[in-house]
Amino acid sequence: MGTPMTLMHVHPKGRAAVQTPLLGFLAGPHAAIIAEAWPAPHGGFLALPTARRHAAAILFARQAGCRSLDVVHAVERGRDRDVARLLVGGEAPGGLMKALGRLGEVLWETADYDRFLRLFVEDDAGRVLRHMQVIAADRIELISTLPAVLRQAGIVGRMPSSTAAVEDLAEAFRLALRIHGAGEAARIAQRWNRAGDALALFDMAAEALQPVQFGQILPAPRLPDVFVPVRDRKALVSVALEFRNCLRDFTGDLAAGRMAVFTVREGSEMVAVALRQDPAGWRLAEAKGRQNAEVSDEVLRRIIAMLELAGARTGESTWAIARRLHDHVCQRCGPACTGPRETWRDRLMLGALWD
Repeated sequence: MGTPMTLMHVHPKGRAAVQTPLLGFLAGPHAAIIAEAWPAPHGGFLALPTARRHAAAILFARQAGCRSLDVVHAVERGRDRDVARLLVGGEAPGGLMKALGRLGEVLWETADYDRFLRLFVEDDAGRVLRHMQVIAADRIELISTLPAVLRQAGIVGRMPSSTAAVEDLAEAFRLALRIHGAGEAARIAQRWNRAGDALALFDMAAEALQPVQFGQILPAPRLPDVFVPVRDRKALVSVALEFRNCLRDFTGDLAAGRMAVFTVREGSEMVAVALRQDPAGWRLAEAKGRQNAEVSDEVLRRIIAMLELAGARTGESTWAIARRLHDHVCQRCGPACTGPRETWRDRLMLGALWD
């Protein structure tokens, strides 16, 4: 039995190697280092099987400073098992090199390779990837969006190619665990994995967001003293006048116990904070300064940290997500309407006071 190969960490220095247009197209961000290892016309690289070409790109990116000759030797002459070990830095699950052969002819970005390898070493996700006929970087990104327990063939195979839809599915699962308990994770995932099609899968996710008991009112979270509660209509009118906002419109929700309002002084900022209750508990629905001014990032992050420590959450209501899940995959009802999610503030979904 041979000794497992290792890579030496010495990289030659010199001017940029010549690369052909074909290599530039196929290798993309890896073209320069590959042109140095396999000089133009790059015949040795182009003659490699697809899996070995992807392996070369991964090794050059992951083994910073390694000698070109070592990577060339590994991908040209190494056994599949040894190359796979180099790729993951230890024992690799079976089928890794075969899976690399289904990544397509054009090399991927390094971040996409990292995501692929992280998924491949997982039990459930690895089984899914080993059976995929074509493995695309954008599909890998979608799979990685799901919690690990959902990365099963029946779920992955029925996901639409929509980032917003998959993000909503993942968020629905996280909220379902808040409603039904973390111990239900495996049962919920197994049920979703048996869905017959995408519509059934997303409707199951919406159903998981329904309350366990009707009419249940949870007490507002116990918050630090810096949160001053608004307990009656007189105090609500006073806060609404001071902040010049629309809080008086929510008297009924406050009286019914579905909403709670607090004032918070953080440094020089005064903030009106509104929490709403849904089946997944209490969430931050709004945080505004006087005259509906935006709260600074620093103060908002401190407020969120205190709320999360008390068991509250951020993000959309279960009702909003449940309504949208069906629309993501229903031809008659969709497409689902989703707001911006580019920044951390976007993902807080502040301002959703009515649902």
